Amino acid sequence: MFFFGFCISLLYHFGTMQWFILKLGWILQITIGTTAAESMNASANMFIGMIEAPLLIKPFLGRMTNSEIHAVMTSGFATVAGAAFAAYVSFGVSASYVISATVMSSFCALGYSKLVYPETRVSHTTLDDVDLIETKSDGTAIDAAAQGAIQGVTLIGCVIANVIAFVSFVTFLNAVISWFGHLVGIENLTFEYILGKIFIPLAWIMGIDSEECETVALLLGLKTIANEFIAYQRLVKTSLSPRSRAIASFALCSFSNVGSVGISLGGLGALVPERRADFGKIIPRAFVSGTIVGFLNGCVAGTLLSEAGYAEWNQKFANATIPADI
Repeated sequence: MFFFGFCISLLYHFGTMQWFILKLGWILQITIGTTAAESMNASANMFIGMIEAPLLIKPFLGRMTNSEIHAVMTSGFATVAGAAFAAYVSFGVSASYVISATVMSSFCALGYSKLVYPETRVSHTTLDDVDLIETKSDGTAIDAAAQGAIQGVTLIGCVIANVIAFVSFVTFLNAVISWFGHLVGIENLTFEYILGKIFIPLAWIMGIDSEECETVALLLGLKTIANEFIAYQRLVKTSLSPRSRAIASFALCSFSNVGSVGISLGGLGALVPERRADFGKIIPRAFVSGTIVGFLNGCVAGTLLSEAGYAEWNQKFANATIPADI
């Protein structure tokens, strides 16, 4: 985080980052209609995490409308960082599923966020505006880089504090629910278990076989309350059909969990303290939107992957041979 902030501040000082935002923002603004800053953030979320991506657009966060902030938050919840790919693959999850889901989520998050929170104000981060906003520091390049590194201290401190608070609250909630469950004779009753039962119809809509809906729904509940790392670890140990496993791999591929709410709120609050009130109002809707984007990926996978077609593709892949000269 310190090194990333160091580099980004240096790039802004020399004007390199502004040039990159203008070029990428131009492509996305004329194709899907989103503004330069939110488009840059969504694209960056395919490679870096939900803390680092807003650093790329820090000079513009204070000027963004609530709809644009909602898009920034939704993109963070709906995608996973490139650094997490290796961890998921090491668990036994297909790399092609994770990469495909992340690319799908990045652009789906932009579209879905505008459906949930439509733009009703004039944006000040369009291509014309970005070019006019002063983003260079007044001091030297060394001073700009040092300020970027120092900012990482506040950012990490806010993130850690919020994550501890949110995770502790969920642990407390689980303890209370478990206590009530013990009183009425229901053992191992947790918030994840309750959400798992609620998600059973959703798993069926995705295309999961009816006899496997409860298993996948419990994984979705575990991902939402805990995190996708734990859910993926349990997925690879669960007996599911190849198609259901593929759909679940797509649906679980997002950072939309309670801990990430603390990460997003703490990170953005540290970058733009004067807009913390807006962040607090927007983040519940963004969290739900990011969760739904992940589920939409599962629906797309369920639509495109038939049981017969998946089995045939899997057999061809298993029988493929690698040329000796590669």
